[in-house]
Amino acid sequence: MKNILILFLFPFILFSQNTPKAKKAYVKAVELFEVSNDKKAKDLLMSAIRHDNNYLPTYLLLGQIEEEQGNIQLAIDNYLKGLSDNNPDNAWGYWKVGMLYMQKPYYVEAKRAFTHFLTFKYQRSEKVESARKELKNCEFSIDAMANPKPFDFKNMGEGVNSEWEEYLPSVSADGKLFVITRRGPYQNGIVSEDFFQSVYKDGKWSMAQNLGPSVNTMGNEGAQCLSPNGKVLFFTACDRKDGLGRCDIYISVKRNGQWSEARNIGPSINTKHWESQPTISPDGRELYFVSNRPEGYGGMDIWKSVLTEKGTFSEPVNLGSTINTSYDEMSPFIHTDNQTLYFASKGHPGLGDFDLFLSRRDYPSASWQYPINLGYPINTHGIENSLIVGSDGKTAYFASDKSGYGKEDIFWFHLPQEMQSQQVAYLNTNVYDAETKTPMKSSVEIIDLATGKVMISSFTYTKTGEFFTCLPANANYAVNVSKEGYLFHSENFALDEQSALQALELDIPLQRLNKGSKIVLNNIFFDTDAYSLKDESEVELNTLLNFMRNNAMLKVEIEGHTDNVGSETHNTMLSTNRAKAVYDFLVDNGIDANRMTYKGFGASQPIATNDTEKGRATNRRTAFRVK
Repeated sequence: MKNILILFLFPFILFSQNTPKAKKAYVKAVELFEVSNDKKAKDLLMSAIRHDNNYLPTYLLLGQIEEEQGNIQLAIDNYLKGLSDNNPDNAWGYWKVGMLYMQKPYYVEAKRAFTHFLTFKYQRSEKVESARKELKNCEFSIDAMANPKPFDFKNMGEGVNSEWEEYLPSVSADGKLFVITRRGPYQNGIVSEDFFQSVYKDGKWSMAQNLGPSVNTMGNEGAQCLSPNGKVLFFTACDRKDGLGRCDIYISVKRNGQWSEARNIGPSINTKHWESQPTISPDGRELYFVSNRPEGYGGMDIWKSVLTEKGTFSEPVNLGSTINTSYDEMSPFIHTDNQTLYFASKGHPGLGDFDLFLSRRDYPSASWQYPINLGYPINTHGIENSLIVGSDGKTAYFASDKSGYGKEDIFWFHLPQEMQSQQVAYLNTNVYDAETKTPMKSSVEIIDLATGKVMISSFTYTKTGEFFTCLPANANYAVNVSKEGYLFHSENFALDEQSALQALELDIPLQRLNKGSKIVLNNIFFDTDAYSLKDESEVELNTLLNFMRNNAMLKVEIEGHTDNVGSETHNTMLSTNRAKAVYDFLVDNGIDANRMTYKGFGASQPIATNDTEKGRATNRRTAFRVK
């Protein structure tokens, strides 16, 4: 039996003085409607109107029938004919009309209906909250449609798309590996969701290939993300034997070109509730995902977990009320700049159902700014989600049922300037024992030399000693690598736009903490022919200071070296003063002077040729030797 909108229809039956024939036809129409005989119910309602076209309940029931049959405009027209401002029980009807206008979408008319609804007193609180929310949506939408964003989307082509459905794209940092979810035939005619990958080569995308049985099963797999280096796949699978809830997050690692057997990521993230839609930060340490666990703000929320040094993920934390609302938030994507989060939301002001938003991370607080709607026509009154953005910060990929090869295809477009992320370049670091060449797990810290901001604080993989990350392009950085029992190692490097096409490779040998071990302090800087420490040296100086504090029995000598430009006397004096500047910093910050000496060697110990500027720059150095 169907439910009639009895609360605002019956008052007319009880108090109306309209003709008995219209009332009789209406009551019979209600009985037929409740048993789903809509056709005869409509006939009786039209008969009631012929008897008395002022008998308002007939229009309200007719509106409900038209609404259920998908005739939105006819439903609106009939509801409006049946509503009376003199009856407070009609208030709910104006809310209903507003919601129907939102489906059209007629935002001006919807705004008028919701505004009128809110003039009635003593309405149900959930309807008042809904009307206020939709009013904000109307106001945003009217402005957004008056100020459209550029939106020129293009199909990814037959390499990625097929006659089947493709959606939920993910891409590696170098833009050469594309993984999609494809819904198509598996075998024996059974339709399944599986992962397919396409490789960009010779100016085009290869025909997408199935990722294979180590990841894909007879069940459904989807909502995946790739690590920036394209070697780790996080994804969602439901109703598996090793599942902890209905849908869990899984992980697979590519080794020697093959994806490993997928494993459940574990109870630190997966619960008896619903976990899905993972996205991983560029350093591989922060995993964002969606869950409906009850500790959230309502519905689906975005959560974050951090990878610990033990290789497990921490207890997740909610991203907070700036991002999450009492409605649903879905499809998070953390860009490779590690500062921009794209996601879909029903709760923030938008044009309809799910809209796409971005939020930028503040520094140094690491809090998220209030989300920005990507605007019209990127967003519409329909459902928009699953947007990802390439490392260039401007190329966005999404799925749509717009004209293509199949029911749903992957498209790309360039984001408006104000919606773009920072362009990033990427760095691959390999850390190993200087003597044995054995790869090692170690701590890695990367600092922007211009701002002193710590961009990355992470660690290398245990088995490979490898660390891959993305950083904003066109900047200079310092990297400090440390491990207990070893001297720390520092480098400085520049990432330009070329590094967005090909990873900058850094090989870092760590020396054991033995007598005579020596490292160059690559991030100690002086002006030409001067010995005052530059501000950019602060990061390295503090690293050295902490190293001395953590190794309280260590005794060292600080060495200064120059190139061969200038006299021997001048170079010896300059190198001595530079070594003393570092020595003085350590003493001034509490390191016992008896643990340290300093000495200038001038140009007497070159480690590179002095015949080139690059070689001379290498020879101008400050070093640190264990005594």
